[in-house]
Amino acid sequence: MHNLFRSIIVASALGSLVLTAVFPAAASDVLRYSSSAQVRDVFHDESLSRFTKMSGIEVDLFVGSSSTALHRLFNDVCDISSTAEPLAPSHADYGYVQTAFCKVPLIVITNVQTPVTDISETQLRDIFAGTITNWKELGGPDRDIVTIVPGKDTAAYKNFSLLALKRFEVKYDFMAYRSTMVVTAVHRIPWSISFIAKGAATRDKAVRIMTVNGRSYADADYPYTQTFAFVTKGEPAGGAKALIDYALSPEAREAFKKNGITPLPE
Repeated sequence: MHNLFRSIIVASALGSLVLTAVFPAAASDVLRYSSSAQVRDVFHDESLSRFTKMSGIEVDLFVGSSSTALHRLFNDVCDISSTAEPLAPSHADYGYVQTAFCKVPLIVITNVQTPVTDISETQLRDIFAGTITNWKELGGPDRDIVTIVPGKDTAAYKNFSLLALKRFEVKYDFMAYRSTMVVTAVHRIPWSISFIAKGAATRDKAVRIMTVNGRSYADADYPYTQTFAFVTKGEPAGGAKALIDYALSPEAREAFKKNGITPLPE
């Protein structure tokens, strides 16, 4: 199935917060926020609506890859960005500050009809290296494995390449434009497999989450984890600081935990 195709084009509310003292901004304030698609899946519409209601700060939201979100900040197109990939050390020399707010498992997902529920790290690497191409090699039926990946510019792709394939080339049948689109693709395409950040339970019901080496994404020794962070030019201030404070609040941390996400600092 490899190279038959080239490309294919989260829901937990943060609890009720009493944050008047934290958010003194006027209702007319607008915060320009560029978000990674993966972060967006964790910090979603309902979260931002709650933030606006409590703070009076409207959010002008852009969603793209982590790289795109960061470049918008570097070019003064936004006031704050969020990313699922680490900031380059050199950016600190230019005054950019990264504030980590949660650790998120990078989960392996397959179509709900796939009977194979566990995979080893070696098998996963072999699948996305093109060595294993049939589910029967994993104890499943004689069916071709359909590999789906997020775009190469996404943090999900880069982190998976680093963590699972040790930077070897990733081979695939489909490539999604945006990282979170792989969930829809895997849901619709039988015998498919992919990877994505752990999202809200309602989203993840559309696919089967596989264990890796017998370990669930909730286990402390699960091998694939990403860190999500906000990035600002200089120390966070104004609306950007208010958004970060909101993401670090006790209620937000509790909402993250309910979805299998580890809030930071631990």
